Amino acid sequence: MMKKTTTGIKANGKFAFILFVFMAVFTTVFGRIVYLKAVHGEEYEAAAKNQQINRYDAVIAANRGSILDRNEQVLAISTAVYNVVLDPLVLAENKEAEQEKTLTTLCQKFPELDYATLKGYITENPTTGKINLPNHWKYLVKEIDRSLKEELEEMKLKGVYYEKTTKRSYPLKTLGCHLLGFIRGDAQWGIEGKYGDYMVGTPGRSFILYDGADGVSYQDYPAKDGDTVITTIDYTIQQYAEEAVAETAAKWPSEHIASIVMDPNTGEVIALAESNPFDLNQPGTPLQTKTDPAFKTAWEAKSSKEQMDYLNNMWKNFSISSTYEPGSIYKPLVAAAALEEGVITPQTTFYCGGSIDVSGTPIHCHLRTGHGTVNVKDILAQSCNVGIIQIAQKLGAEKVYRYQMEFGFGKKTGIDLPGEEDASKVLHSLSGIGPTELATISFGQTFNCTTIQIISAFSALINGGNIMKPYVVSQVIDPNGDVAYENKPEVVRQVISKETSDYLRVALKATVEEGTGKKIQIPGYSIGCKTGTAEQGSRDRDDLWTLTHMAYFPAENPKYIILSVIHLPEAYVDGVQSTAPMTKALMEKIIKYKNLEPTEKTQNASSLTTKATVKLPDYVGSSAYDVVSDLDGKELTYKVVGTGNTITNQVPKGGTQVEKGSEIILYVEKSEKDAGSASVPNVVGKTYEEATAALKKAGFEVVFEGETDGVVSSQNPKYGVSAAKGTEIKIQLTKKEEDKKNPTQGE
Repeated sequence: MMKKTTTGIKANGKFAFILFVFMAVFTTVFGRIVYLKAVHGEEYEAAAKNQQINRYDAVIAANRGSILDRNEQVLAISTAVYNVVLDPLVLAENKEAEQEKTLTTLCQKFPELDYATLKGYITENPTTGKINLPNHWKYLVKEIDRSLKEELEEMKLKGVYYEKTTKRSYPLKTLGCHLLGFIRGDAQWGIEGKYGDYMVGTPGRSFILYDGADGVSYQDYPAKDGDTVITTIDYTIQQYAEEAVAETAAKWPSEHIASIVMDPNTGEVIALAESNPFDLNQPGTPLQTKTDPAFKTAWEAKSSKEQMDYLNNMWKNFSISSTYEPGSIYKPLVAAAALEEGVITPQTTFYCGGSIDVSGTPIHCHLRTGHGTVNVKDILAQSCNVGIIQIAQKLGAEKVYRYQMEFGFGKKTGIDLPGEEDASKVLHSLSGIGPTELATISFGQTFNCTTIQIISAFSALINGGNIMKPYVVSQVIDPNGDVAYENKPEVVRQVISKETSDYLRVALKATVEEGTGKKIQIPGYSIGCKTGTAEQGSRDRDDLWTLTHMAYFPAENPKYIILSVIHLPEAYVDGVQSTAPMTKALMEKIIKYKNLEPTEKTQNASSLTTKATVKLPDYVGSSAYDVVSDLDGKELTYKVVGTGNTITNQVPKGGTQVEKGSEIILYVEKSEKDAGSASVPNVVGKTYEEATAALKKAGFEVVFEGETDGVVSSQNPKYGVSAAKGTEIKIQLTKKEEDKKNPTQGE
């Protein structure tokens, strides 16, 4: 009889129990999953996707719109630059040799980086078991140019990425600095501030999207570049104005020197130059810190507040934000009001004996012996205080005050620049104009105005009687080429009749022909003018003066009006400092630049227009290598800005008529065909050893003609162009003149 066993039954029972437990757990987990999917699935899935999107969301910077002059020369531009980014986690996963290559190369290219610090990022922390910087994104260097970025890319550095962004740059550095303004944190000055909303553009975005099948794709929304601002400024005339201001400032240091050029018929500002220039690319660093060691030391010793006060004064646009007593350039406005009101005629005469008694106080003319009998034209030409006081007395306080308001004093002109001052607090009220105030107002004293106010008012004297609203921007163009905003000539009001304006426009020629403005005479050209010398501030001091020159031409049909200002010159001496040289120099350059024909017959008139000029081709897109040879043939000099051999911009623009000997600025970038090339250095004037060292360091071979104890007189290819490394650069060596004239001893 067989014995019954229980082993199989026990084994089957244990298996069944395990299976039951497994099924129970599986059912619970599966049920939970089904529950979560059914009840919270969409919520959790969206959260997961959002987490991924947020993690991989990147902003694509928009290019800020450019600022151009009236001929579309670039004054401000945003260019693509790149931030160098390190991915420590990726670099740490690479072999030590690759790590070393990346770290040493970065430190060689960017001396500001520290090798030990970079190495520390990817070194494992024994406490955590992870590297010291366990993430994928560490900014190392910001805003490198494209050529350097491409050079680094060719090296295939591990764990290094390049984030594209934009950089605002001002290729002409200080030119128009007070007009253009700049961006500094939340503060925006000048045109940059006034038209910032148009230029800012709309950033783009790059992020992950999920399709219906849960597939992943990257979605980019490109940035929308900002609008382009076209100004009324003429780059060439602006340059002339700044040269005139700089020369005057060097000769006669002053608190402020300014020159403004306008079209009196439209209110367009063609140039506005001021002393105290600064580099728009580095507005927080005064230019003197680079040229004057004593200034640099004093600057570094200043407190933060003192530095900021200095900078704010330097950045301020004097011509629209500062006020002063205008002096005698105001006299024609009083004469215009009297003529308009009919209280005098052009033939009315007055007598100047050198002074006039006003309420018991003698007020002197600048000519103490007096001008004798004078009419309106004589009073203005000779700037006679006594004569203009008598005209104001005939006009009366009420009308003097009313016309002052009508001419725009005490009110903002509405120019499209931030920070305009209205000067309303430094004017007399009607009730405050007694006999003495009436007299002093007539020759532009005891009240203040801004430069933009007085030039706008004076323009009305010569344009038919209209106060024009001044402006510096003509159009804003969107990326599609459509006009987003436009300024057009705007008549604010007519203040005098065309007949009064016609008389004064011609009468003021006498100031240049026979009066106080003789020093700005230009043979063959009719010019109208009024000079001014005004005492400022406390009358207890005799060293606070503002000198002015208001000139317009051609006098019969003015196209340009210029106001030159020297405000508070140091060590002022009557008759020494003068605005005449800067005014005349600026007019002469404008006449030459615009090829304005003489308005009067004279033997000397042709000297300004019969000059050697050449029409500049459009070089954009051309090879710099070819262009510099063409410029040499046209007797033009050049400066190359950037790295590469493809011209992307030029100043002046193609089609411009320029004088022989002018400097042309060429902006270049690298193209694909420039790979493996380098910029040829300028070795002209260097010794053989210096030239050879510089060329070989840049990667070129040297071929020379002449004696090695001479200096380089020419080179081919020219400097600034790009050529393939290994190219032969031919240099011509010539002995210095003094070596030829002074042979060695014993000969």
